[in-house]
Amino acid sequence: MQTKVKGVNKTDFIVCMTDGSKPIQASLAQTPEIVCSLLERGGIIYFPQTPFEISASDREFLLAQKQKEADYHKNIAYRPKEDIVTGFAAKTQVDAQRLHSIMADYHNQTTNFLRSFLAPYANAWEPDFATFRPIEEKGRKMSLRKRNDLIHVDSFATRPIYGDRILRTFTNINPTQNRVWKTSDTFEHLLETYKNVMAAPAPFKSKNDRQSILTRLYSMLGLKAVGTSPYDKYMLDFHNFLKENGFFQSNCRKDTWEFPPNSSWMVFTDMVSHSVLSGQYALEQTYIINQDDLVMPEKAPINLIKKAYNLK
Repeated sequence: MQTKVKGVNKTDFIVCMTDGSKPIQASLAQTPEIVCSLLERGGIIYFPQTPFEISASDREFLLAQKQKEADYHKNIAYRPKEDIVTGFAAKTQVDAQRLHSIMADYHNQTTNFLRSFLAPYANAWEPDFATFRPIEEKGRKMSLRKRNDLIHVDSFATRPIYGDRILRTFTNINPTQNRVWKTSDTFEHLLETYKNVMAAPAPFKSKNDRQSILTRLYSMLGLKAVGTSPYDKYMLDFHNFLKENGFFQSNCRKDTWEFPPNSSWMVFTDMVSHSVLSGQYALEQTYIINQDDLVMPEKAPINLIKKAYNLK
């Protein structure tokens, strides 16, 4: 399945549903609450023309940047809490400063746009890393659990989120090449299929008692957490299970999505199982959405897991 849309304005969007149902035009998603509900159910909000401004000179600069060759740097990352960029190999201090400026601007643009476009989330969301992905995904050599070309749902192994949700916004800045994804069933469907194969999680902590002071401090600094939570452990185990399950990878239902140059899209990657088959040069901004601000909390993975295993 490929999504191709012509003749749309810059602010027009389409909701591409990953459950096999028909795409939904922007005219039918008239309020932020409706848009949020479609995202939470497993939709991809697709902008054929990105709403974010990236100048031609900034784009050319990004295309020339190199990533550090280190396993712990999966991408070049801007960390807004610390206001620093990691994972890059700039030749000069001037280049480093310009890269910082471009990444910070992308972070600010997406945050300002989503503050109104997805207004229900903006009250208590946590803007996470903005990343630049300069490496061609096709044939990228990574360990199995880190591979992007295997269908998976996202989890945070080093920064536990305790049942809050992972929203990601992408922009393809490649001048000529589409970024190609495959998606399969939503986490809701996959959980029902595999819940008896997965080990049941330990009881979840209440939200008011979910982090030690030290763990919270590490998370705020973007550092590897000193501990995790039963929820985050389960989601990481589910992520690894899907990637390691050869039968699932070969036989699951698949839809193909091609995101052309200068397009943007946003998706809850803890709900939509996905893989990246090919593409080079993409910007991305992650937000951690507070579970108390969800429009459809019953669709949150934490509540789906509680229901599946009869947890309180």
